[in-house]
Amino acid sequence: MIDVGDYEKDKVGFLEYFSIVSITIGLKSTDMTTVLLFKDGLNAAWMIVIGAFLFSIPSLLLLNSVLKKYQCKNILEVTQLTLGKPFTFVIAFLMFGFTLLNTATESRSYITQLITINFPTTPLFILYICFLTLCMWGAKKGWETLGAIAWTTYPYLIIGLGILFFLMFKEVAFNRMFPLFGTGKWEIVKASFNYTSIFGDVFIYTMMYPFVKNHQTYTRSLYSSLLFTVLLMTLLYLSYIWIFDYRSIEKITFPYNEAIRFVSLGRNITNIETFFITIWLVGVFVKFIIYIYLVSKIFGFLFQIEEFEHTIMPMTFLIFVIGMIPENNENNIFHIRTNSLVYFKYLILFLPPLLWVAAKIKEARAG
Repeated sequence: MIDVGDYEKDKVGFLEYFSIVSITIGLKSTDMTTVLLFKDGLNAAWMIVIGAFLFSIPSLLLLNSVLKKYQCKNILEVTQLTLGKPFTFVIAFLMFGFTLLNTATESRSYITQLITINFPTTPLFILYICFLTLCMWGAKKGWETLGAIAWTTYPYLIIGLGILFFLMFKEVAFNRMFPLFGTGKWEIVKASFNYTSIFGDVFIYTMMYPFVKNHQTYTRSLYSSLLFTVLLMTLLYLSYIWIFDYRSIEKITFPYNEAIRFVSLGRNITNIETFFITIWLVGVFVKFIIYIYLVSKIFGFLFQIEEFEHTIMPMTFLIFVIGMIPENNENNIFHIRTNSLVYFKYLILFLPPLLWVAAKIKEARAG
């Protein structure tokens, strides 16, 4: 396969990659992914976030070791060198399918969230196509620009989230987090394993490994962003629990939107949720700009398209078509998204060890 990386010259540094990982994964605590976690964990949903991260650590460490050995190669190029082209094609197809489906279902859920809470009279078709058009325009700017956009917006997102945490603390009741283990310890462990792919984005981002400044920068930015993001996600999930008791939280479709309606700055300042929705929406745009770029990147590798940027427009249209297919959001989230998350975890958990073993065998034979 053609090394499409040779056609890109832009690289990102620590701050840019840190922001990319933090925004895309962190925002999962504000979308309808929270419904899935609360459904399985109730008031212990925050433990599922930590557990899923712990399950992903061994694969992350092994994959990092392999990437260091084959520097200037992305995950699919490493797979091709160690396991051969036929196997690589299958892996690339699975990665493309997951990334495409994930982008379509998540974007549809965000648009549904906006329509339900903020734009009840706006047709889904119009809002969705406007949203994806803006994301497509951003994706065509290139990887270095995406990193700059992510880092530029990230401080504002953190400041906004910090203000939200501060205001929410006036409304919390800490006793609502009991019983501590929700549906049970073993159920939490199983749910953590099933939702390991919450952190699957970082495995997809290894497609851009050659375009991070160097391996040390990649390693530091990856692990620091993941630790910081897990902390923020845990705090946000705990905040949902402290505000809503576990009996009612299952019935809340959009916990983030409901939470920001509880906060206030006194009697004279109203509609403060508009500020938090605006900050959140900026992060959502950044997230899907990056997702669309990565879908096109994997598609370019899969079908040996040198200038994969030309596929951004058709990929965006395909995302739109897939996102419009479900008749309602219940089908979109609880069936399509749940299955994609549950099954993709096997690729996350088993591909890095397989690459590591194959690299060791190849090294032994060469020696």
